Amino acid sequence: NPALLRGDSKGSGVVSTDQESSFASPSTNKRSVGSANSKSELSSLTVSTTISVTSASIPGGLKTSELRKPKAAVPKRFLDDDVRPSDSPNHSLDFESMPLVGRDKEASKLKQCFERMIETPEDSHDASSERKKELVLIEGISGAGKSAVALTLQKEVAEHIGGIFVAGKFDMNTSSEPYSGICKAFGALCQKIQESSAEAICTVQAGINEHLGSDVELLVHLIPELKGLVSDTISDPAITDLGTDEIESRLERLRFGFRVLMRVFSSVFSPFVLFMDDLQWADVSSLQVLEFLISDTQNENGLMIIGCYRSDEVDENSMLHNKIVVLQEMTEKYKFLVTKIPVSAFGLNEIEQVISSVLPNPNVAATLALAKICLKRTLGNPFFVLEFLKMLHHEGLVLCDVDAKIWTWNVDKVDAETMSTANVVVMLHNQLTKLPQQVQALLQCASYLGSTFSESIIDLVWTTYGRRLVESRIESTASLLEVIVKEEILEKRDNSQYRWVHDKLQEAALTLTGERRESFQLDIGRTLYYGLDKKQVEDELFTIVDLINNGNVLRLSEFAKANLRAAEKAKDLSAFQSASEYSAHGLSLLKEDKWSSERELTLQLCTLGAEMEAILGNADASNRYSSEVLSQADLTPMETLPLKMAKASMIGATDLKFDESVIAYLKLLEELGCKVMWARRLVPLQAIVKLNKIVKRAKALPQSFYDKLVPIEDPRQKAIASVFSKLVYYAFIAGDIMLYTLALCRLAEMTLDHGINEFSATSFASIGCSVIIAMEDFESAKIFNNIALSMLKKFRGMHASETIFIACGPGLSWAKPFEELHAPMGNAVAEGLRAGDTEYAMWNLLSSKLTLPYAMGRPIASLVKTCPSVRIQCEDASQALNAMATQVMWQMLLNLQGSSSGGNPTELEGEVFSVSKDNEDTPTNVHLSFIHFAQTEFALFNCNDYEAAANRALEVKDEYFKLIPAYLLIMVELFHRAVPLFAAARRAKKPRRYRNEARRLLKRVEKWVCAGNANVQYYFLFLTAENLALDKNKYDAAEENYKNAIVTATASGHLHHLGLIHERYADFLIEERSSEEEEKKAKEHLKKALQYYKEWGAGVKVKALESRLSNP
Repeated sequence: NPALLRGDSKGSGVVSTDQESSFASPSTNKRSVGSANSKSELSSLTVSTTISVTSASIPGGLKTSELRKPKAAVPKRFLDDDVRPSDSPNHSLDFESMPLVGRDKEASKLKQCFERMIETPEDSHDASSERKKELVLIEGISGAGKSAVALTLQKEVAEHIGGIFVAGKFDMNTSSEPYSGICKAFGALCQKIQESSAEAICTVQAGINEHLGSDVELLVHLIPELKGLVSDTISDPAITDLGTDEIESRLERLRFGFRVLMRVFSSVFSPFVLFMDDLQWADVSSLQVLEFLISDTQNENGLMIIGCYRSDEVDENSMLHNKIVVLQEMTEKYKFLVTKIPVSAFGLNEIEQVISSVLPNPNVAATLALAKICLKRTLGNPFFVLEFLKMLHHEGLVLCDVDAKIWTWNVDKVDAETMSTANVVVMLHNQLTKLPQQVQALLQCASYLGSTFSESIIDLVWTTYGRRLVESRIESTASLLEVIVKEEILEKRDNSQYRWVHDKLQEAALTLTGERRESFQLDIGRTLYYGLDKKQVEDELFTIVDLINNGNVLRLSEFAKANLRAAEKAKDLSAFQSASEYSAHGLSLLKEDKWSSERELTLQLCTLGAEMEAILGNADASNRYSSEVLSQADLTPMETLPLKMAKASMIGATDLKFDESVIAYLKLLEELGCKVMWARRLVPLQAIVKLNKIVKRAKALPQSFYDKLVPIEDPRQKAIASVFSKLVYYAFIAGDIMLYTLALCRLAEMTLDHGINEFSATSFASIGCSVIIAMEDFESAKIFNNIALSMLKKFRGMHASETIFIACGPGLSWAKPFEELHAPMGNAVAEGLRAGDTEYAMWNLLSSKLTLPYAMGRPIASLVKTCPSVRIQCEDASQALNAMATQVMWQMLLNLQGSSSGGNPTELEGEVFSVSKDNEDTPTNVHLSFIHFAQTEFALFNCNDYEAAANRALEVKDEYFKLIPAYLLIMVELFHRAVPLFAAARRAKKPRRYRNEARRLLKRVEKWVCAGNANVQYYFLFLTAENLALDKNKYDAAEENYKNAIVTATASGHLHHLGLIHERYADFLIEERSSEEEEKKAKEHLKKALQYYKEWGAGVKVKALESRLSNP
């Protein structure tokens, strides 16, 4: 039913919504709802409350059926009153009742993709049924009927209660505008949600507020309609515009934000179908968003994305082609399917069907003859076929025999009076030139405003600029629009909005300007720039600046500032390529004396250009900008700081010359008047002195002091804090721990002296970590970590994910039970993703999903099940180190299970990770630490040879601590080294070296217990029992400690250690208490150990104990 495609059936559950959520007036609907069939379809759709949303201010709007043209098909256009048939439907070309021709195969394939997406696993034997996401790409030439095929799915979606079909469109005039199409589609959807049930609104609001919170601001900037679905106020203040890393994090924040929106929307409305038309005009940012959505492994809801594009405008070098190739390579990893549906031109048979439907004539031969002419003239392009038939009707070459109720034509005359052209725009252009001069002039103006525009905008352009296009006094905008709408070139929507009926009509109108195209664009752009108010200019900034840039052949410098604002806005939207282009264009408009005549503007454009090129990886271009700025002798250190910081970071991040980055940042601090150190050789001494001073000073201040701290206002102090944060980072990466500690203390000192800065919370948490490493001062560490966390509660924008990871991982894990750290580290994953801090978001993910649960002895099977998702998320966030750590943990777990294909369970070899094939040329300490930890676990649980494990423990000693100081797994690793040492000390002929090392480790654990470490209480009891068991005179005390260790470990529920303690207690009873009663008790404890190991899932250990119990 064409009404469904057009979405103009008032009262229906299927609504086509532009930005204004408009409905067509009843008068325009009389033809589309006239049949009983359409009424029944509309009734069923109302019940299922499916919403079809189209993007309105996206140029082009939602393309109506290219094969059926429900509105444009009516033969009014270009007809003079004396040749137009009467209003009787018998005298009109009836495209309304024409069925979808020649697209059954394509529509069926699309339906199959949809059914596969909604199919439940129990309904399918196909392994791919677990994939709930479908990407369907419909390709063909313009006018082939791609949109019509996509829109056939509306009815399918409507049959599912709660389903939604969202449609948007990209436009040829705004292909460089960041997020142009995708945000309009989301915006229109938000408007419709606000009109839906209170329950749906509350569910969406709750989901957005829970997962995005106040960080939804960035998305609201992109999608203003979203504001109605989020909290009106944000209670906590933000520390903003302080860090140089903020730019780099925006894209990650947007990735997370769009994914959260889709997760929320697709959980409320299911199935969810997003249709984006004319992808060949999509901007790079919108294509990134589509990739984010389809590759989101955390979205378990059904999602189908349909994209249509003109295949003849997409070649191997195009942005869309490259994106499609990337997506096809991602399917297996991210669990979605890609299907291509080509839509070809009509053949003779399909054209016959069209003619038989529109021009019914019992003469089959005459129909065939006309079809052959149509094919020859149009090359089978469906849209062109329809336009060709309209032209024949207009020219009087097809006539209606009212009495016979048939259509007639003279084939020879049709053939003689028509000509072949493969370009429908040419034919439409010729038809437009027959319109009155002022109508043509208004169409020329409208063609540059996109596919959808308001009456107020076109009125401004026409009244300001139109008088220059016509010789006579201009007619009113309203009267001209009325003519254009009557001719069905434009459609009028609600709220005085207009859109082109088809983008080919817009293209044809553009051709009317001829050689004046550049001046048209400049004049219209200038009219809008100076004629609209400030907010309107901001809303349409990219469109206006693009018009000006495309037409500014005279290089007018007055628009350089407009390009700067467009570049800043693009940067805020993470559209870095667009920001780079606007910056470059703005600079090109300035005169040669720009540094003297436009100093501030030139500096801003150069700085922004350098930043954008650096982010895009264009080092040479970034350096050219930097060199030009730094060559200006009269610039202050504050003015050159952003470029110098970018250059210093590039030395480390790109060239990996970390020491040189450290030197560069030290020099920057000197230029800012901040002396860091007494002398380079005295840094170790100065760091220790400063650490003790800052610890003493911070502990002496009451909590009320920290509660009253306010953000730094002084720009210089903000800048110094930013430089110190970079010095801290690169000193740590360069391995200069003492300089790292000194810089860290100076950063914390700035907070105490000047107030809160972006890095305050992180610096306090890091000092808490440092006092553990350097002093093992757990009490001071707890104080610093609590101060850091209290800052996070008061202020946003303070690297929350990083702070929580440092505070909980290396910090509070020494004071609080592991179980209390699990939730905050899990929540910090979303905190990091919202802030764009993917590195620490993934460290929190790894810790909350794998390392903490492992330390707590959670079942191995559940951890193995989690590993693929964790790895994919790490790789998706481009965090290779976290992904590698996940793979090592995953392989370790498989080995412990006994399910690895590697063969030897004591070696880190298998299908997920192989240490022998590890191709890391310069492995980091973190990389090595995870491999070391896995080997420690194999030695204890898989080796079944305590002496061999003890020899390894003697060999490695505290290597793990040196690799990754203070991390929470240090406790577990030390405990697991101590156990085989005590076991070997009890069995070996020469036990002294084992005993001495074991007792050294026991003293470390005792110190932790005395400092209040809740996680090692039963470690200490058990190791104390093992130590007492070495002395025959202390067996009773040993047994008492074994029992206490079992009670304490049972309370914790740590399965792996319960199995281990019961096993070692049984060994003690067998080896040292040789009575029959003790042997019986030992067997009971071995059975308990076996039970716990089974619950834990340690298959290798289970087999060893089962063998031992069956062969006593």
